[in-house]
Amino acid sequence: MITVVGVGLEKGDLTQKGKKAVKEAACVFSRVKLWFKTEVLADKFPEVSDYAALDALIANEVVAAEKKYGNAVYCALGDGFTDSAVAEMAKISSVNVIAGVSEYRGRTPDSEAVFYSAYDISADTLIDTRIPLIVYGIDDKLIAGNLKLVLMDRYGDEAEAVFSSGKQQSVIRLYELDRMKSYKGGALFLSGQRSLTAKSRYGLSDLMEVMSRLTAPDGCPWDKAQTHESIRINMLEEAYEAVDAIDKKDLDNLREELGDVLLQAIFHCNISERTGEFTLCDTVSELVNKLVTRHTHIFGENKASDADSALGFWEQAKAKEKSYDSLSGQLDRLPDSFPALLKAAKAYKKSVKAGADLSKDAVLSRINAMLNKGVDKENAGGFLLLADFLATACGADGEAELNKRATEFIRDMKEAEAEGKLNRASEKL
Repeated sequence: MITVVGVGLEKGDLTQKGKKAVKEAACVFSRVKLWFKTEVLADKFPEVSDYAALDALIANEVVAAEKKYGNAVYCALGDGFTDSAVAEMAKISSVNVIAGVSEYRGRTPDSEAVFYSAYDISADTLIDTRIPLIVYGIDDKLIAGNLKLVLMDRYGDEAEAVFSSGKQQSVIRLYELDRMKSYKGGALFLSGQRSLTAKSRYGLSDLMEVMSRLTAPDGCPWDKAQTHESIRINMLEEAYEAVDAIDKKDLDNLREELGDVLLQAIFHCNISERTGEFTLCDTVSELVNKLVTRHTHIFGENKASDADSALGFWEQAKAKEKSYDSLSGQLDRLPDSFPALLKAAKAYKKSVKAGADLSKDAVLSRINAMLNKGVDKENAGGFLLLADFLATACGADGEAELNKRATEFIRDMKEAEAEGKLNRASEKL
């Protein structure tokens, strides 16, 4: 069994139990240099630039020693639980942790500060930049560099911070974080940026703060007055504009339009939170649960070899979750607000899957019969429905194809007008 011993920063910062384990060990390791003799593993792999890879190498080294000598100790700064290499060791061997007192306890310049281990912060970490932040476990230049990139994206390159290593403290700019002389138990303190107008980059927490401010009792009169119904159309408009940017391959515009779509989602959550219905956290929780339960080939025992099989598992999980036990149940769940062609295509696919005879030949036969009788106001809707069925049966997106043809028609009509040939417009169809 591997013994992990939590170690403090200064000489003597070691529990009696931890001291006994170190003394009796056949070999003693640590990630960084400590105040007593250990084999420093970070120095053993200087060429490794990936932190996860370094964790794996450290873990393998300690596990190999434990198998060879039967008694290996790994000393980790702090309580012994925050070193990410320990988690890697636990995957391949038994680990016993002798906890130490965190080396950062009592150092907090602000009682409201939020603590993060440097091992746990990534580009996906939601950091509330309004609240003072303390990051501990900055054990070497590699993790300092990774951390720097994450924090500069939230606070800016020039953001001022306090870096602590051992007994030394210094005021630095974030871009300097990987240029320190020593990382002995390195810790970083960033004061909260409470002024939104003073920031150059923002995160999700900032968006939530803005919405809360706008809808506060002393906030914006228009924003406070909105309901789900009053901003309903905005959701559709912003979604269409985002799709338009995708179709045009306009990534700059897509970035902006996706922000507008996100705003609508946040706005609706804000409205419901004020009325006591649900919160943004409720929405996110439900979304994460859906992604986990429907990806049974990732979080379950199913295996997906390609995109089609992955989609099949998703549909199976969805049907089970929604209790789709009949075609009627599935059709009842089609939103009334769907665009007509999309609604028709969805209904067609579900009906065919349930066994309805809607092959291309069958649909063409119905179209021909209707044409023989003549299309008028009374049956025009039926003709359009069958036309969309035919497009769907051919594997085409009726909505996209009609939009494409409509755009081409507009172009052709403009050309025909310029040429004075509007009377021959049918030739352009």
